[in-house]
Amino acid sequence: MTLQQAVILAIIQGATEFLPVSSSGHLVLTRSLIGVPDIPILFDLILHLGTVTATVLVYYRAIGEIFRDIGIWIIYRRGEAFQGNVKLFLYIAISTAVTGVAGLLLENQITSIFQSPKIVSVLLITTGLILFTTRYAQKGNNSINETRIHFSFVIGIVQAFAMLPGISRSGSTISAGLFMGLKREMAGAYSFLLSIPSVFGAALFAYATSYSELYEVVGLPTVIVAFLLSFISGYIALRLLLQFLKRGRLWLFSFYCFLMGLITLFL
Repeated sequence: MTLQQAVILAIIQGATEFLPVSSSGHLVLTRSLIGVPDIPILFDLILHLGTVTATVLVYYRAIGEIFRDIGIWIIYRRGEAFQGNVKLFLYIAISTAVTGVAGLLLENQITSIFQSPKIVSVLLITTGLILFTTRYAQKGNNSINETRIHFSFVIGIVQAFAMLPGISRSGSTISAGLFMGLKREMAGAYSFLLSIPSVFGAALFAYATSYSELYEVVGLPTVIVAFLLSFISGYIALRLLLQFLKRGRLWLFSFYCFLMGLITLFL
């Protein structure tokens, strides 16, 4: 892989990680179009780490409040504190665990799809269908306090489904949150906060098992450049998506998914 190819992949990853159009799907299709040879899946995760860092930067206040409230709950053991941020943390932990178990069980099947651009194109069209249905979702008014624990299991399963390249993680989890009655801002926050432990956990596991292969195929300087570019483009894309979500216009991205899926399917 050349530095130029890594730059292209990093920018695409950052721009499409938060926009609900499937970053992994775009990476698979781009590799096919620009002739990038097989590279470790860990490189994808390095790019994801860049975008997760952007998530932390955008939500650092919310993350700080979550850990503050958890500390208060642990120290004072106040039953009424098991709401709000403490409940949010518990739900994120459950969703992450559900996704992790599903990922371990389906690892081989998911990995094989990364080698099939045609399947990715079909799954990208599927993402478009998921996004388009949000046009008909009733505007929710629920916060985390109004949800029951099954919510966390459902989102965890949806996120596991989104491990398939072509299925947008943010698009599918936000859509699920909207249909389950969450406020738009809360549906987005839950999806993006959920990405932090999921991606970090996957990256650490992949790094522990294949870090030497990454440096042999890609090279450390290229990895650093790719990380920075995915972080910058991811930050911009996240801010943009939050504006669309606030206005209830998530479904507009469905047309892009339909178009790209059809074009790449025939190409």
